[in-house]
Amino acid sequence: MRTFEYVMTGIALLLLVCAYAGRVNPNMFFPAPFLGLAFMPMFILSVVMLAVALFARRPLAFWIMVAALVLCLPVSHKFIPINTSENKPAIPVDRAAMLKVMTYNVLGFNYHEPSLGDKPSESVKLILDADPDVVLMQEGNASGVEWNEIPSLKPFQQQIANKYPYRYQSNEGLNIWSKFPFSTVPLGNASQGRSVLGFNRNQTSHIARAYDLQLPSGKQLRLIDFRLQSYHLSFGKNMSVRVSPDVKPSALERMRRSFALRDENASMLRREIDKSPENVIVCGDMNDIPASHVYRLISGADLKDAWVKVGLGYGYTYNRFGLCYRIDHILYRGDVRALRADRIKGGSSDHYPVMVTFDIDVNNE
Repeated sequence: MRTFEYVMTGIALLLLVCAYAGRVNPNMFFPAPFLGLAFMPMFILSVVMLAVALFARRPLAFWIMVAALVLCLPVSHKFIPINTSENKPAIPVDRAAMLKVMTYNVLGFNYHEPSLGDKPSESVKLILDADPDVVLMQEGNASGVEWNEIPSLKPFQQQIANKYPYRYQSNEGLNIWSKFPFSTVPLGNASQGRSVLGFNRNQTSHIARAYDLQLPSGKQLRLIDFRLQSYHLSFGKNMSVRVSPDVKPSALERMRRSFALRDENASMLRREIDKSPENVIVCGDMNDIPASHVYRLISGADLKDAWVKVGLGYGYTYNRFGLCYRIDHILYRGDVRALRADRIKGGSSDHYPVMVTFDIDVNNE
């Protein structure tokens, strides 16, 4: 082989390593999640190099890259599903058979952002316009401030109350607005104090909450809302944490510790999912990508990814710093079926929401 073929072989091997790095526990091999984050850039590079090999008439290099891309298809499909109207389930005629569920990290409704904090919340406008039946929020509070005290929410208080008569605000910001009544259950052990990142939370918090909906049909359905450990790229600037003076690790070390803690979060969440009823929809800010170790832990062998099932395209949800990743997910199991998935651009958060329309009157898929 000549130099071009050697280069193509190296790119192909690196693509495969990045594609399946999520099978490796980050506590066993800390570079694994970094390699996983590199999958999409490597995928794009590989497609470009495939075209180069084709136009340069280098058949060996071309087929090497084709083989690598084919081997990556199960992973690339999780990142970029191609679901057209022809292969999506039919929408039921009966509106009562459907449930629209939105997951949205609302960034405290911009309470801590001076340029936006007093303006009517664009994120709330987005929610009201999209009209989901249930909105599961992350970062839905503002350092213990009640909803009616957040300036950006005041113009919408009556609309919110009329559309979503059932609401719950938790200490950890895992909040819900619903058109249907529900009971709430905190999941996992409440945590407070020093974490592996070296900061103390100023309040006791749970990693997830469950909401058992009381649907008009009498169907039993549990919604689980969660938010896993963030990367803390802006460590020490968040007003809701107090940075320990003796621990201020570098950005790379913060990410490494975040991966480890997020994996621990995911294991706990999975245990709670295993104890939940059969019909469950799991929503939240995973702070991790499809095919990551965290994603695999939570999904297990039973949860389906609504975006993979009925979404279209890359559908990234994080929108700051040029880090365009889908880190907000809606997973489900039981006798419910995803019909449509939308990533909705807009709002004033650093995340875009995902909304999935479910058929809740079906037998198991």
